[in-house]
Amino acid sequence: MKKTLVAVAALAAIGAAQAQSSVKIGGVLDGGVSSYTNTGATHKSLTSFVGGGLDAPSNFNLSGSEDLGGGMKANFMLESGISTANGGFANSTGALFGRMAFVGLSGGFGSVNLGLQFDPAFVATLETDPNGATEYAAGVSQWLNTATSNAQGTSVAGIFDQNAVSYSTPTMGGFGATVLMTLGGVAGNSTANSHTSVGLKYSGVPGLLVTAGGYQSKNATGGTGNESSFGASYKFGQATLAANYLETKTSGSLAANKRTATNFGGGYEITSAASVTAGYYDVENKTTNGSLKTVSVIGHYALSKTTKLYLGGQNAKNSGFGGAALDAGGVGSNVSTSAANAITSTGVVFGMTKAF
Repeated sequence: MKKTLVAVAALAAIGAAQAQSSVKIGGVLDGGVSSYTNTGATHKSLTSFVGGGLDAPSNFNLSGSEDLGGGMKANFMLESGISTANGGFANSTGALFGRMAFVGLSGGFGSVNLGLQFDPAFVATLETDPNGATEYAAGVSQWLNTATSNAQGTSVAGIFDQNAVSYSTPTMGGFGATVLMTLGGVAGNSTANSHTSVGLKYSGVPGLLVTAGGYQSKNATGGTGNESSFGASYKFGQATLAANYLETKTSGSLAANKRTATNFGGGYEITSAASVTAGYYDVENKTTNGSLKTVSVIGHYALSKTTKLYLGGQNAKNSGFGGAALDAGGVGSNVSTSAANAITSTGVVFGMTKAF
């Protein structure tokens, strides 16, 4: 009888422990087709299936939390970027869980995370993207055209920060902040291959969002890349207006370069299922006087809460900017090496996203 009671008590304890912990499976799959004119150095037309994501990055994730008591939780996140074109890795560092892989604690003090994470300056910029941070002709591709040459060592594309430690404040009076630092792991030089990033946000007024961000990235040979940005969006009724500005510079052992991106636009909810966004993106290479000016429109139609169809179009004029990403899906780029030889590329995309 005593052994039975002990067994029952043990099972109850296990059940209570399980009740305090939770693990979730989630993600989104995006499959789409893109068709562009004047792509690459040969300026030929290209039609492709894009599985890494045109509207949203295809990914699979596992997340969990454990209630530690006193309002504190232990958390983890594992996220893999995948391609619906071939089942391989995409939109990530190329590793199994190349988008996120971290553990952390959260509570009334905010949250602390340790491991691979999204760059907070990158996140701050996308939150005020006119096209809602889609992967197509929007903030992600403009970040790739502007900021990635500055990211060094432990930061991949200025988006995925490896070997990272971050702290996020609780939201107080509408203000919130995230500070992140990566460790380069170079003996005798604590700043080599390091990356420090900050993201700031204010949402204390209904409908208004203001963001700012910045990072400094250093390589092992004394090269430094700096990024700064600020933006705002305002939602009123069914409409949203948004604008942001991004500036990057390199110095030291990296070739001196300065680039800027000015983006503005907005969106409108036509019905509960249908919406449209549009944006103008002007990326300038201040060192070479090259520019990339893009106008893009994308519409969404929700078949359910988790399933959407999308259709978009863009026109991009490259005037001596060099190679420029037309979207974040890895389709390729259009290339113009001189302002006198400006290249205009038009593109159409359509596809479907399914969240789970």
